[in-house]
Amino acid sequence: MRLRTQILLSILGITVLAQAVFGFLAYRQITESRGDQLSIFLQYLNREVAGRFTIPGNKYVAEIYLEELRKKFSTPQSILIIQKNKRILYIAGETDTDIGIISQRLNEAYADSDKHGLIEMSGLEYYWAVSPLPDENYQLVMLEPAGTEEMEIASALRIRLLSSGLIILWIAVWVSLLLSSKISRQLDEKNDQLEYIALHDNLTGLPNRKLLADRLEQVYLQAQKNEQSFVLFLIDLDRFKEINDTLGHPFGDELLKIIGTRLADSIRDNDTIARLGGDEFAVLLPESGLGGAQTCAKRILSKMDAPVCINGVTTESKASIGIAIYPEHGENIEILMQHADVAMYQAKKSQTGYAIYDARHNTHTVRRLQLMHDLRDAIEKKQIEVFYQPLLDATHEQVICVEGLARWHHGELGAISPDEFIPMAEQMGLIGALTFQVLEKALQAYNYWKAHDCCSPVSINLSTYCLQDMSLPEELKSIFTKYHVEASVVELEITESALMHDLSRAGKILEQLHQMGLKLAIDDFGTGFSSLNYLKKLPVDTLKIDKSFIFDMCESARDNAIVKTIIELGHNLGCRVVAEGVENRRVLENLRLLNVDVIQGFYYSKPLSSSDLIEWLQNNKKRNCSADPVN
Repeated sequence: MRLRTQILLSILGITVLAQAVFGFLAYRQITESRGDQLSIFLQYLNREVAGRFTIPGNKYVAEIYLEELRKKFSTPQSILIIQKNKRILYIAGETDTDIGIISQRLNEAYADSDKHGLIEMSGLEYYWAVSPLPDENYQLVMLEPAGTEEMEIASALRIRLLSSGLIILWIAVWVSLLLSSKISRQLDEKNDQLEYIALHDNLTGLPNRKLLADRLEQVYLQAQKNEQSFVLFLIDLDRFKEINDTLGHPFGDELLKIIGTRLADSIRDNDTIARLGGDEFAVLLPESGLGGAQTCAKRILSKMDAPVCINGVTTESKASIGIAIYPEHGENIEILMQHADVAMYQAKKSQTGYAIYDARHNTHTVRRLQLMHDLRDAIEKKQIEVFYQPLLDATHEQVICVEGLARWHHGELGAISPDEFIPMAEQMGLIGALTFQVLEKALQAYNYWKAHDCCSPVSINLSTYCLQDMSLPEELKSIFTKYHVEASVVELEITESALMHDLSRAGKILEQLHQMGLKLAIDDFGTGFSSLNYLKKLPVDTLKIDKSFIFDMCESARDNAIVKTIIELGHNLGCRVVAEGVENRRVLENLRLLNVDVIQGFYYSKPLSSSDLIEWLQNNKKRNCSADPVN
């Protein structure tokens, strides 16, 4: 209404101003028309005065002549004046007005026009006109009363202006109302659009953090009032950053849109799904409890299980859901959010899909949050160390290569197990940077060993997500060029699960790596979804038997049979077979009887730093030369 009032007042003001201007112009046109007539008459009378009237002269005689001229050439009510320098000298005609007032009114009128106009004296209006006499110091002035006809015309004009003004005013009011209504409607639509943009995520169209906070506040107040419970989910996509970095941000954006749609399809009409930013989402379930939370979580995970195909690339994106229930897990919104976050990280750790808040996990999760922050910092500052464990020929005990293993010594928490920080790096999307950092340090160490005449090939582990990056071959090629190392001295170890994640895509990348001269080893063989099909198709050089089979092979006939089968399979496929986790002589001898090719484990050496490895290699070389038995 405020906008409509402003528009209405503006149009009314313009209308009134236009009426005043038009009225003034019309009225002025009437006066100027009559004034023009008087001016023409004075020009004629001027010639009469010039011919019959001598100035200066006797004042009495001059006024008699002037009166004769007035009676002869003008109306009875007219006044004829001769003035010098705007001061009246002679006047002819009857008037009750003092000469001083007449002079004052004329002088005031001259300020608006120096030829003619309209003045008022003694309640009457007079048209006036002035014309200079031959002597430039003298002027002839004539005053003519405004006649009845002119007054009637002016009155009719005022009435017509008033009536037309009312009509225009009525039209203006309706136009302003219609115009303001349209503008208000457009502004309301624009405000609705701006409000929607402010409260929704521009990529997925889902409510954003601000709208979630508003609805969460409303649900919280209602739950307090009615003593009801409600549920809050915090959802984080597993390994989304890695997918985003590997396949590109447009791919990641499309994936988020699809996931947003799937999440929205998994909830009730009165529930709220919001995108908090990045790959984090939240779900609010009003008037719900544990049963409803579990049902909704399972429905979401079921929707997320379906593969996603974008631009011909098929991938999957799992989710971890943290669940907190009011008031059981928090009596205010802030605590509830924190506990849902704790539960989400517990779900990530347990790989169960979803987890309900458990206070026992709270401290551990705080530690995990600290580790996640510090791990990113450690990778950026290249603080992750690389230790090396030798792999030896089973028969001659000569070093075949060394495996580079990432190690992290935390400033406050001490040594952090790779089983803890490697999955964390994968979840945070840092595994690519970590892999390249380990490779670069390994190549630096290789050049260092080469300078000390202790050269040994290197193997490093390659994450699942690195195999999704089509630029991986070029990245590796640039690193080899940087350190002047042939690709053939490096062996890449990958797990079966990494291959089965997307065998077609991984196969293309591995084929390019093979053509570069890199060797390929299947790590932890036998623990994943083994398939002879990929062994047939991929350029595999080495099979590494998982240590879980090696530990108990002397006590378990089943484990011994599995190890024997893997060794025979590898040899039949032309692959070298490595036994991991060898810790005693008995296992070593058993493996030798099964014709294993390479031994790796604490029996020979634990992982060593680069400098310690040189010493170990030199000592091992001396032992081989002297043919001393290994202790």
